Amino acid sequence: MLQRTMTPLVETAGVKSVTLFENDGFVIYRSEDDPTNEDGQMPRWISALDISEKSNRLTFIMEHGTVILYRGDRLHLAVHCGPSTNLGEVRQTAERCHESLHNLA
Repeated sequence: MLQRTMTPLVETAGVKSVTLFENDGFVIYRSEDDPTNEDGQMPRWISALDISEKSNRLTFIMEHGTVILYRGDRLHLAVHCGPSTNLGEVRQTAERCHESLHNLA
Protein backbone atom coordinates (compact mmCIF):
# COMPACT_ATOMS: atom_id res chain seq x y z
CA MET A 1 0.00 0.00 0.00
CA LEU A 2 2.73 2.50 0.96
CA GLN A 3 4.82 1.67 -2.07
CA ARG A 4 1.86 2.14 -4.39
CA THR A 5 0.99 5.48 -2.76
CA MET A 6 4.58 6.74 -3.09
CA THR A 7 5.21 5.43 -6.65
CA PRO A 8 4.41 8.72 -8.45
CA LEU A 9 6.95 10.51 -6.26
CA VAL A 10 9.59 7.79 -6.49
CA GLU A 11 9.27 7.82 -10.29
CA THR A 12 9.57 11.62 -10.58
CA ALA A 13 12.69 12.58 -12.53
CA GLY A 14 15.54 13.55 -10.23
CA VAL A 15 14.18 11.95 -7.04
CA LYS A 16 16.93 9.86 -5.44
CA SER A 17 14.96 8.50 -2.50
CA VAL A 18 11.75 8.83 -0.52
CA THR A 19 11.49 8.01 3.18
CA LEU A 20 8.42 7.89 5.42
CA PHE A 21 9.11 8.04 9.13
CA GLU A 22 7.29 8.41 12.43
CA ASN A 23 7.80 11.14 15.06
CA ASP A 24 10.41 9.02 16.85
CA GLY A 25 12.43 8.43 13.65
CA PHE A 26 11.22 4.89 13.02
CA VAL A 27 11.35 4.40 9.26
CA ILE A 28 8.15 2.96 7.80
CA TYR A 29 9.14 3.06 4.13
CA ARG A 30 12.30 3.81 2.18
CA SER A 31 12.41 3.68 -1.61
CA GLU A 32 16.20 3.38 -1.97
CA ASP A 33 19.28 3.04 0.18
CA ASP A 34 20.49 6.62 0.34
CA PRO A 35 22.88 8.04 2.95
CA THR A 36 20.93 11.32 2.96
CA ASN A 37 17.83 9.56 4.26
CA GLU A 38 19.37 6.75 6.29
CA ASP A 39 18.32 6.06 9.88
CA GLY A 40 21.19 8.16 11.29
CA GLN A 41 19.76 11.25 9.60
CA MET A 42 16.25 10.88 11.01
CA PRO A 43 17.05 12.70 14.30
CA ARG A 44 18.26 15.68 12.25
CA TRP A 45 15.11 15.75 10.16
CA ILE A 46 12.91 15.38 13.28
CA SER A 47 14.80 18.23 14.98
CA ALA A 48 14.32 20.44 11.95
CA LEU A 49 10.58 19.74 11.92
CA ASP A 50 10.34 20.35 15.70
CA ILE A 51 12.16 23.68 15.43
CA SER A 52 9.95 24.85 12.56
CA GLU A 53 6.58 24.26 14.17
CA LYS A 54 4.76 26.69 11.86
CA SER A 55 5.94 25.12 8.61
CA ASN A 56 4.69 21.84 7.21
CA ARG A 57 7.36 21.81 4.50
CA LEU A 58 11.08 22.48 4.83
CA THR A 59 13.63 22.54 2.01
CA PHE A 60 17.35 22.06 2.53
CA ILE A 61 19.69 22.89 -0.35
CA MET A 62 22.74 20.72 0.17
CA GLU A 63 25.97 20.07 -1.69
CA HIS A 64 24.74 16.91 -3.40
CA GLY A 65 21.11 17.88 -3.93
CA THR A 66 18.03 18.98 -2.06
CA VAL A 67 16.07 17.42 0.80
CA ILE A 68 12.42 18.35 1.20
CA LEU A 69 10.68 17.44 4.46
CA TYR A 70 6.91 17.27 4.92
CA ARG A 71 5.28 17.18 8.34
CA GLY A 72 2.28 14.90 8.64
CA ASP A 73 -0.19 14.00 11.35
CA ARG A 74 1.05 10.40 11.58
CA LEU A 75 4.02 10.19 9.24
CA HIS A 76 6.65 12.59 7.97
CA LEU A 77 8.14 12.46 4.49
CA ALA A 78 11.73 13.12 3.40
CA VAL A 79 12.47 13.45 -0.32
CA HIS A 80 16.07 13.58 -1.53
CA CYS A 81 16.51 15.11 -5.00
CA GLY A 82 19.48 15.48 -7.30
CA PRO A 83 21.04 18.91 -7.95
CA SER A 84 19.21 19.72 -11.19
CA THR A 85 15.77 18.40 -10.27
CA ASN A 86 12.59 20.33 -11.04
CA LEU A 87 11.66 21.05 -7.42
CA GLY A 88 8.27 22.48 -8.34
CA GLU A 89 7.25 19.17 -9.90
CA VAL A 90 8.64 17.23 -6.93
CA ARG A 91 6.77 19.44 -4.44
CA GLN A 92 3.45 19.08 -6.26
CA THR A 93 3.81 15.31 -6.57
CA ALA A 94 4.99 14.97 -2.96
CA GLU A 95 2.05 16.97 -1.66
CA ARG A 96 -0.41 14.78 -3.58
CA CYS A 97 1.27 11.58 -2.33
CA HIS A 98 1.50 12.84 1.24
CA GLU A 99 -2.17 13.89 1.20
CA SER A 100 -3.18 10.51 -0.22
CA LEU A 101 -1.17 8.76 2.46
CA HIS A 102 -2.89 10.64 5.27
CA ASN A 103 -6.34 10.10 3.74
CA LEU A 104 -5.89 6.34 3.93
CA ALA A 105 -7.45 4.56 6.89
